[in-house]
Amino acid sequence: MASPAPTPPPGRWRWLLPVGLLVALVHFSPVGRELDYALFDFASRHPLREPALPGNSALVLIDDATVDELGRQGERWPFRRATFAALIAGLDHSGARAIVVDLAFLDHSDAAEQDLILAVVTAASPKVVLATTGTRQPAFWNEEFRAENPLWFTQPRVGRAEFNPDPDGVARRYTVSGSLAGNFHAGIPAPSREALLRWHGGLAQLREKGVPVLPAGPYIAAGRGIVDRIVAAAPDLAVADLARAYRDEPSLTGAPADAVRGRVVFVGANASGTFDVKPFPIGGLEPGLLIHWTAWTNLVGSGLIWPLPPWSALLGSGAAVGILLAAVRRRSGLAAPVALAASLVLLTLGGAYAGLSAGWFFPPAVPVVAITLALIGIVAERFWAEQARKREIQAMFGAYVDPAVVSRLVDDPQSIPLRGEKRDATVFFSDLAGFTDLSEKLPPERMVEVVNAYLEDTSECLHQHGAYVDKYIGDAVMAVFGAPSELANHALAACRAALDAQKALEGINVRYADSSGIRLAVRIGLNTGEMIVGNLGSSRKKNYTVMGDTVNLGSRLEGANKHFGTGILMGPETARRVRDHLAVRPLARLRVKGKQQAVEVFTLHGEPGNLPPAELEFLEYYRAGYEAFVSRRFVEAAAALSRAEGLRPDDQTTLDLRQQAEIFSTTPPPADWEPVTTLDSK
Repeated sequence: MASPAPTPPPGRWRWLLPVGLLVALVHFSPVGRELDYALFDFASRHPLREPALPGNSALVLIDDATVDELGRQGERWPFRRATFAALIAGLDHSGARAIVVDLAFLDHSDAAEQDLILAVVTAASPKVVLATTGTRQPAFWNEEFRAENPLWFTQPRVGRAEFNPDPDGVARRYTVSGSLAGNFHAGIPAPSREALLRWHGGLAQLREKGVPVLPAGPYIAAGRGIVDRIVAAAPDLAVADLARAYRDEPSLTGAPADAVRGRVVFVGANASGTFDVKPFPIGGLEPGLLIHWTAWTNLVGSGLIWPLPPWSALLGSGAAVGILLAAVRRRSGLAAPVALAASLVLLTLGGAYAGLSAGWFFPPAVPVVAITLALIGIVAERFWAEQARKREIQAMFGAYVDPAVVSRLVDDPQSIPLRGEKRDATVFFSDLAGFTDLSEKLPPERMVEVVNAYLEDTSECLHQHGAYVDKYIGDAVMAVFGAPSELANHALAACRAALDAQKALEGINVRYADSSGIRLAVRIGLNTGEMIVGNLGSSRKKNYTVMGDTVNLGSRLEGANKHFGTGILMGPETARRVRDHLAVRPLARLRVKGKQQAVEVFTLHGEPGNLPPAELEFLEYYRAGYEAFVSRRFVEAAAALSRAEGLRPDDQTTLDLRQQAEIFSTTPPPADWEPVTTLDSK
């Protein structure tokens, strides 16, 4: 006779849901972000390993001493354009290897001749790169000037210099492509995605490390003679004559010139009246120029820091909590979970700290919060389990003396066999997107009303097409077409039910979600094939359900919608059975977590007769591009996918395939390449 299964302690794992919600709240709120910033800023001030520092750079600043000196000469900030020309000329003829100027000249000055002098001095030397903001170029390098002097602009001569801080006002990130740091040296790779900077410190620390931090005054003084002479040599200010006279000027010698000769010079301002000091993670206010210099040092030496994607924090949280639960599952007491939780916290923080020196940043705040909350949950659960154990002992004796229970156990403890059979069917999985945001904006009673309305409408769609609703998991729905009763064309019925469920959600949005500023969307996974169906469970609880590889893939496809940006994703057998009736398109050969073999997955557009002409045209171009892509005809694929992208620019799969096709058209993949997309998460 089989023994009755033990009653799980009340509250077992129930704390996981509120802990998960709290972790998600921290993840999507400023709290987690600020905690991550704190670790990054600490590591920036106290790095585990000092980053490599190039030895061929210098910082030249228009500081308070420079402003005071020029003020005594009758010139106030902002200086005349001829003064800036003198500064550039002084550095250029001192032998600077490159001159990166973090000063914006976006408007014309009152003196056109001074604009012209600065335009020629800066343009005639290919060493000079000027700052720009947005699409605004230096005013004196207008289209006419560029057209008349094309040889001066054969390489990037400007770079972005916007200050883009994090939400707390501190600048930690930098986009190299098109920036001041990336545009003056063609040999430096310029990644387009945003990176975190590896800091060397503020001006005081840089001086201690041997980086020349120099005032601009001496170079302005040295350059004024150059400017005066070239103007005297070209009194009519002809551009060619000015440039010729400028190039004929001899090199400067002496102490100021020796300090910058052969160096990459970054020019900026930090005088109190220039308003160009910014907050950086190294602490205090520093000249804005420092962010561009730091980015350049990362490019040529120490390397940028690449932040891991936001979902990595949630993945790390799940892994840490899973390790904690698995390790303490069979251990009593609190010593083991407390010790392990402390070790996991130290490992997470230490790993994130060490990772910064290795060139990547793992945001540790959410995993640390998750471990802490999980420990609190385990402590609470141990208390609940102890209370439940006392009640279980009392219930156990009561059960054994009850005649009806004893009689049933003695007569037939397995009166309901757990049989199963194989069946060809289609499984349906759905889940709400935007549900978390909505749940944060609605009170609990309103939230329950929304979920019930959604489940009611979705269930009605499923029932109308002959489905068996297996279970609800929160806002998720699992259903089966073709079991327990057989259903002809169950794949087609499942697809039409999915389309109806999408339409039904529009009514839910009108009634509930729109008023909260959130629009709910449903993600649906469909898969057809052989699966095991039956009354599965234990002697205490059973459920008629399905299982097997077909079911598992259907569940994965629901989650994979997030990767492709789709609403309905289906397996190859489902698509094969419905493609003569419904408009479908292939997305990729997909390898899901836990599987080695890739399968081709499709998305569903709807009844062909109900689709607008533009969508039908998009499908035609997309299918042609997809077929060319998987057949390695990348030039043809890029052209077709570009046409499709023009019709639906928001389609992520089209964009990704087109970009890959363009890359492969110039750099073909190896001969054994297969167009397979791998998802490492469920």
